[in-house]
Order: sequence, then structure tokens, then C-alpha cells
Amino acid sequence: MNCTSSCESKDHNSYAECLQSKRLGFMGVSPSRDGYDQTKVKKDDKEIQDYWSATRQGIEPRSTRRADIDAAVKLSNEAGKAFDGIKMTFKN
Repeated sequence: MNCTSSCESKDHNSYAECLQSKRLGFMGVSPSRDGYDQTKVKKDDKEIQDYWSATRQGIEPRSTRRADIDAAVKLSNEAGKAFDGIKMTFKN
């Protein structure tokens, strides 16, 4: 027998031909299982972009984390001065 046990037609010339008729594809390795998750990469890239955007405005967030960036921008907007998260003061 050249076909798989689940083959409905059982008329293929080879086992490979039977598998090809099922249009099986190679799924590869799960990216998130190996520590590579595209969603996380995009999130991290967006945080870095926002961090650099803040520093170009003179704002210095405490870190590149979203919460620190948002807090520094909010404080700067409310005070009308750029916030320096390292010194925890406003720049003149």
C-alpha cells in the first residue's frame, strides 16, 4: 500500500504522492516557543520610537518603558517644561 491510512482514494503511486495530494505544509518552529515573538518586537520598537521622540523634545523619561515615557510626557505637558526623569526635576 502506497497511501496513508487516512487517504480516501487509496490510488496514489507513492506515499509521497499521497502526502502531496493532501497539500500538507511545513509549519516550522513556533516563533514564540523559541523566544521570538513578532508582537513583542513591534511593541518594543514602538516604545523605543516613543522614547526617542520624547528625548528629541528635551524630555528625559526614567526608562524606555511605556509607563515611564507616558508619565514624563504628561508631566512635561502639565508643567510646560521638559521633565528630566534621571534627576527627577524639570529642565529650565
